Amino acid sequence: MSMLWRGVLTGLIWVSVAGSGHAGAFSDDYATARSRFRAGVEHAGGHLKGLPVDREGPGGEGLTIDIAWFGAEQPRRILRHVSGTHGVEAFAGSAIQMQLLEDGMPPIPEDGAICLVHVLNPYGMAWLRRANENNVDLNRNFLPEGQLYAGAHPLYRKLNRFLNPDGPPGWDLFYPKVGYYVARYGMAKMKEAVASGQYEYPLGLFYGGSELEAGPVVYQSYLKGRLAGVERLVGIDVHTGLGDYGQDILLVPASARGTPEFDTMRRVYGDHMTPLEAETDDVYPIQGAHKEVYARLFPAATHYLMTQEIGTYSAVKVLHAIREENRWHHHGEGTVGHPAKSTLKGAFIPSDGAWRQSVLRLGRERLQQATGLAFGQPQ
Repeated sequence: MSMLWRGVLTGLIWVSVAGSGHAGAFSDDYATARSRFRAGVEHAGGHLKGLPVDREGPGGEGLTIDIAWFGAEQPRRILRHVSGTHGVEAFAGSAIQMQLLEDGMPPIPEDGAICLVHVLNPYGMAWLRRANENNVDLNRNFLPEGQLYAGAHPLYRKLNRFLNPDGPPGWDLFYPKVGYYVARYGMAKMKEAVASGQYEYPLGLFYGGSELEAGPVVYQSYLKGRLAGVERLVGIDVHTGLGDYGQDILLVPASARGTPEFDTMRRVYGDHMTPLEAETDDVYPIQGAHKEVYARLFPAATHYLMTQEIGTYSAVKVLHAIREENRWHHHGEGTVGHPAKSTLKGAFIPSDGAWRQSVLRLGRERLQQATGLAFGQPQ
């Protein structure tokens, strides 16, 4: 395709996106989201890099981790925004990124950059899975060097047959059973046992893998080349499903409590900041979290990193949706047209217009706060 026609096509795609208004920032599927994001980045004058994943989408399309870069090639200060660490949750983070492109990029200083990572787990978004092509939960996959990918919570082992039935989706008294387990062990212990990450059951929920996955490997390699001289790194990793419906909580590592960086983030983001060891109904500790890798890659930098969680439904309803989709993937045909797929997507990305407007409002607000933190003078 000639450069002229490529430019015309990009312009037509972008006009259709921008003309739809911010309510249209949400895409219906991965292929559409990727096409719109790429067009938006080109229209905004950013540099785009696609990191290929060795899998295909449901329509035979290629899968890529798309990274948009605005500003200095070797920045001292950077704002990094990531969508789709958990594939099916990417629709919200992608919409926030599209809204930013529609709004127009904020001023970036000469030594600064903004990096938009569009769908860290493209397989999961394309196939409506939370995990990646190897059933790995990428937010449990970034273990420190030298730490073994091994082990599981003792209670997870007891619950394995319940969590990961050996058969396709079907009615099997899930809700009475989970009610019994919650009554016996308590909700907080159940959440920690089930969702903190496990490395013994490759077909199971919240599996952290046996090594660092291929997508994260190429992603880390890319970052090392671009951020060698970074001094201040501000990051947002967008997730959905945890917390009150349409509201967000901002999670930081437990180790951040009491640090000057945490105090600064509390002043910037307010009381939404929550250390991961806090005693709340919504928070549970995890291992191998994505955001923990940046301190290991760039130890000389000052880090202001958090996970933005936007709530949907109850933990039990979300767990049921994850469980049934996992059964369909491993013990059924795995096709995206099955009800288990649409149910999973709906559990993490409600079609409710008010919820989606909340996502866009909160996404814009956090990005504005993060931009000030990245390029201003932290107090």
